[in-house]
Amino acid sequence: MEIVNGSNENIELFSKVLIESAEWLDSIGQSMWKVNDLTVDKLLEIYAIEDMKLCYDNGNLIGVYVLQWHDPLFWASLKKNESGILHKLAVRQEYHKNGYGKKLIESAELLCKKRNVKWLRLNCGTFRTGLRNFYEDAGFKMVDRVFIDNRDQIRYEKLI
Repeated sequence: MEIVNGSNENIELFSKVLIESAEWLDSIGQSMWKVNDLTVDKLLEIYAIEDMKLCYDNGNLIGVYVLQWHDPLFWASLKKNESGILHKLAVRQEYHKNGYGKKLIESAELLCKKRNVKWLRLNCGTFRTGLRNFYEDAGFKMVDRVFIDNRDQIRYEKLI
């Protein structure tokens, strides 16, 4: 798997993958992200462009994610560079059910290891049972349940 950092040249594509995922989730009644929050401008308000990752396999764009080194909203008590914090993990629809979700997580783990970061953390909606099971199957352990920004969330961590 090849991981490409977000840049001015590919951020539209990054945004497009997230919007496609959001629209697909809406279509199956499992809304997660608001499409209006996934535009390039909105993403850049929240995330550094270099934290956006595009993941390719044999030249095909498989999925995207954000890997932050500090998250003042969901993990405010952690020091910068203490953890990798995973957000906006999305596998393109045509690659679902092929193990790519776990491969994207593994690629984030490798990026953490390159920085000598021993923890990968994330948050997930409390009532997203399927997604929570996916993260737990990938080795994440529940830390706690929190209510942040009017969202009921489970925070997870994985020692890598």
